[in-house]
Amino acid sequence: MRVPWRRSLVVRLFLAVAAIVLLAVAATTWATVNATSVALSEDRRDSLHADARAYDELLEHAATHRSWRGAARLVAELSEEIGGPVTVTDLEGQVLADSERRTGVRDPADARATLDALDVDAVLRDTLRSTLPPEDDVVAVPAECASGTACRLSVVPASGLIDGRVRGPFAAGGDVAAWRDLERRIDRCLDAAGLPDAVAVREDFAVLVPFDRAAPTVARCADQSRRAVLTPYVAPPALLFVGDEAAPPEVLWDLSRDSQVRVGLLAGGVLAATLLLCALLAGSVVRPLRRMTATAQRAGDGDLSARVSEGRRDEVGVLAAAFNRMAARREADHDARVRLTSDVSHELRTPLANVRGWLEAAQDGLVETDRALVDSLHDETVLLQRLVDDLRDLAVGDAGGLVLNREVLDLDAFLAMVARSFRPAAEAGGVTLFVTAEPDATAYADPVRLRQAVGNLVANALQHTPSGGTVRVHGAPDSVAVADTGHGIPADDLPHVFDRFRRVDPSRNRATGGSGLGLAIVRQIIDAHGGAVRLDSKSGTGTTAVVTLPAAR
Repeated sequence: MRVPWRRSLVVRLFLAVAAIVLLAVAATTWATVNATSVALSEDRRDSLHADARAYDELLEHAATHRSWRGAARLVAELSEEIGGPVTVTDLEGQVLADSERRTGVRDPADARATLDALDVDAVLRDTLRSTLPPEDDVVAVPAECASGTACRLSVVPASGLIDGRVRGPFAAGGDVAAWRDLERRIDRCLDAAGLPDAVAVREDFAVLVPFDRAAPTVARCADQSRRAVLTPYVAPPALLFVGDEAAPPEVLWDLSRDSQVRVGLLAGGVLAATLLLCALLAGSVVRPLRRMTATAQRAGDGDLSARVSEGRRDEVGVLAAAFNRMAARREADHDARVRLTSDVSHELRTPLANVRGWLEAAQDGLVETDRALVDSLHDETVLLQRLVDDLRDLAVGDAGGLVLNREVLDLDAFLAMVARSFRPAAEAGGVTLFVTAEPDATAYADPVRLRQAVGNLVANALQHTPSGGTVRVHGAPDSVAVADTGHGIPADDLPHVFDRFRRVDPSRNRATGGSGLGLAIVRQIIDAHGGAVRLDSKSGTGTTAVVTLPAAR
């Protein structure tokens, strides 16, 4: 029996294992990705903060010094603070200051930031400021114009500059000429853009204008003018390198302790879930096999009624059904063997007892040893011989030893030959025997074995048909039917008529009921041919036996 793939144990095991693997992989991947993302985010935040710290300190130096010659000490302090090498190079990559006192050229593409006191990196500045107390940025304040008329002054703050650090010539009292130069540069830029002159420039380099439009243009003019004036007073632009390019990369699992704990807990949870699913899967497979093993042990110990549950519809269920069929067949064979032993013992004991009794009586002189006694003893030995031959035929058939020599038989001639051998018995019993056959009816069979089977059916019909009745034998292509007008077979007995030593009327003896092996031999012979035999009967109306044989190939 083939199990549909939807119920197959193989498919279920594959899907279960696939689900377990998928769950384990998905959970482990999710845990690893999340833990790694958290760790990388923390590392990135720490790295960005360290970069911002170094950037801010070195930008302070650039804003208050005209060169990088004195930055070595500051670079060494920053390296110790952030726990990694710090290097400052010019825009071409030539080392200007290195915490490890290295010289040479660094690749500008590896730089973390550009150190320009007049062009501040907003990202690094914002990163650093995010850790400091917030400050209020003044964007616009009301004020009185110099002419005394009421107006609103717009304040355009200086962009790209660390407020209050780059003072240059304006520090410590200021340089009026330089300040005026800055104002004139701003006004010329605004005039070129078609805008009114600025009202003033504050000490933080924010520009006050009597209008609230074109803020980007004002900021651009202020930045260009400030850069032109302040460039000689600050260190030249430089590149900042934080970290060592030769340092080995961090491995994926070099995570923080918290990340390691998270990964460990999640991995443990995945392992526990996987083990649980595997245990449930193993239990679903092993439990029915254990029950089947226990049942098989009971059957081996002699309990032939032991059976297993057939509730499942997969391979285990098919195995259970096959086991139950085997157990039922074994129980039936055991019962048949017991009955066979009993029946054979009974059938042999009766004629042997008769033969022994007559012989002992003859020895004792109680009966005369005449022709009648010899004929009686001969009849008993014939019955014994027939019984032994029938048992031998059944034993050979059970062992698969029936050898068939098949040929195409003309059923008309074949059935006529069978009828000739039974006509004396039919006439003696007052039964009319008819034999008919359809034109050109043939059968592909062993003539000796088929004659034995049909002969048993005819003999059985004659025995059960009273005087004045009829027995009809009809041949059709690949089939033979034997019908009688006898007593018929009760419905309760009909399913058992092919059982060995089965007699419909148990009160009959051998003389009237035969040995009970005739129909069993018929079925065995026809089964060996690959055909079928059936009996249709009603009590009191007669019986019809139909033998069907496979067509010749």
